[in-house]
Amino acid sequence: MKYYVNTHDKMYRVTTDDFSNKDTCRWVHLIDPTEEEIRSLSQKYKVPESILSSVADPGEVARSDGRYSATYDLFILRYPVEVAEGLYETRPLAMINTEASVITVKYRDDGAFSGFLENKGHRLIEDESFPKEKILVDLAYHICKSYIELTKNINARIEELEQDMARSTKSETIRQLISLSRSLIRFSMATENNEYVLHDLFHLAPLNSSPSRNQLLNDLKVESTQARVMVKEASVTVEKLSDLYSSLVGNNLNDVMKTLTSITILLTVPTIIGGYWGMNISLPFSDEPYAFWWLLGLTLAVIVLMYFYLKKRDYL
Repeated sequence: MKYYVNTHDKMYRVTTDDFSNKDTCRWVHLIDPTEEEIRSLSQKYKVPESILSSVADPGEVARSDGRYSATYDLFILRYPVEVAEGLYETRPLAMINTEASVITVKYRDDGAFSGFLENKGHRLIEDESFPKEKILVDLAYHICKSYIELTKNINARIEELEQDMARSTKSETIRQLISLSRSLIRFSMATENNEYVLHDLFHLAPLNSSPSRNQLLNDLKVESTQARVMVKEASVTVEKLSDLYSSLVGNNLNDVMKTLTSITILLTVPTIIGGYWGMNISLPFSDEPYAFWWLLGLTLAVIVLMYFYLKKRDYL
């Protein structure tokens, strides 16, 4: 468990000690909290333990709760994270707004907010007079930006696959397309559900009373919409790319089959001629001293004629 306070240099400062009374905009950040930490915070901030542990379920959906509670407001957003090269998934982050502090909880130490916690991540609010709820807005803005950045990475990978697709028929390409498609499906569902939570977030009284509320709402909506649209466009691109790849693989297979069939036809010519002149009956040229060379020349002539015929028909 870590404690963060907002200092006058507009940065979040971390300390492992509890807050003093003079600190403002207090923020408690939990990563994979223990039962003791959950019990302690629940008693101190009057938040049910079930709320603090709700994001322990990796399938927890984005939602908001507690708007009519006198002690807390709960907002769960799903954030993106890269779990392997070319494979992404989303995980829940619980943001709990209490009267005294903001509490955030996640159950994976995946480094998704490491840049944000080191004051290198995306931030929207720079107004020091803004209430502690600025942390919620900053986190939501950072999550939207993360979707945009990871979707850009996916688009870059899609462009690489497009360049390799014409000459590649390996199963590895199919595997990568499946991974990208699965990641984008997760992104699409998460960004869509996150928008409803962001809408509820701006109904918090401190945000509504802020003079910059409308600008904040507009900026956050723009980033959220951009993230959702980019994910949708990338999803459509991957879907079309998969169809195109399937068509290319089928076309390449047809070309291979045409070539093999044509080669089989050419190799059948000497077999047929040899079969006829191999019979134990009287045949033309059978008494000639150079019968073998005559038949060999006839075979080669027929093969050459068949080759040019198949070439003209685009079978070779």
